[in-house]
Amino acid sequence: MMLFLFFPLSSFFSQAKNTSDGKEFIYNVSIGAITGAVGAIINKKKDQKLGEIAFKGFYQGAVGGYLSFESKRLVRLSEKENDWKLMWAAKLVNASGTSIKENAALNKAFGESWHINIGFNRIEFITKDRFHVKYKIMPIALIYTIGVAAQSKSKFELTKSLQNGQVIFSNTSALFDQNNTVAATYPGVIVYKFSEDKNQQLIPHEVIHIFQANDFSVTESFLYKPLARLESKSKALNTISKYVHFDFRYVPFFILNNLEFNSSTYYYQNFFEREAGFYSNTFDKNLLK
Repeated sequence: MMLFLFFPLSSFFSQAKNTSDGKEFIYNVSIGAITGAVGAIINKKKDQKLGEIAFKGFYQGAVGGYLSFESKRLVRLSEKENDWKLMWAAKLVNASGTSIKENAALNKAFGESWHINIGFNRIEFITKDRFHVKYKIMPIALIYTIGVAAQSKSKFELTKSLQNGQVIFSNTSALFDQNNTVAATYPGVIVYKFSEDKNQQLIPHEVIHIFQANDFSVTESFLYKPLARLESKSKALNTISKYVHFDFRYVPFFILNNLEFNSSTYYYQNFFEREAGFYSNTFDKNLLK
């Protein structure tokens, strides 16, 4: 099912040579609507009508996609104003949009549950029946965070992490010299070259990559039924699922990102890099014309 989505999305990326708020609006709303509808159909109950469920997933996913779009615009405003409070506003809006899209794809009521991710930590707020909070670990993000932290010259940047709501490290090693880059985003963690510490545009660019991965978190709902069946047959897996959220979003994100890089002749021809550049002011605006 996820491969079914990859091909039309890849076609959209290849055709979107220029970037603007209008095109970004269409992309973010469309991906939310499509994945919301597909997920709702997959998670439909037997007594529910297909058309009604698909429509509900479509419009709720579209609402979530719109919030994701606005969160990226807030990142751009944060970079312009150099205001960490706006970055947190962007994070909260993005978390809301992602939550709405996930609810849509899981065939849940609007606002039934909410969540926010900070690095490998997922904090869920359940509003159905009674309000309660759950904490879960995202294992893929945890593994990558440990990997970055284990680098001999990695330094955890507490202030930047608190200001941006992300897990951020700096590094002075040759990690960046290999690709002539100054920063990188891995699942749940951002790392940048220490000598670029004063580069104000650097973190917003990488935060957009985090938000892009969140765009695909809704695909995790496609696996809800198979995982539920496995959990019903395994006490160990059932126990693990209470404390772990399997962050499979990075699979479609990495596949599409690699497809974009393989079909690109220059760096910002990659849709994901172009979007990150657009919302962090990290490349010449003439490239958008």
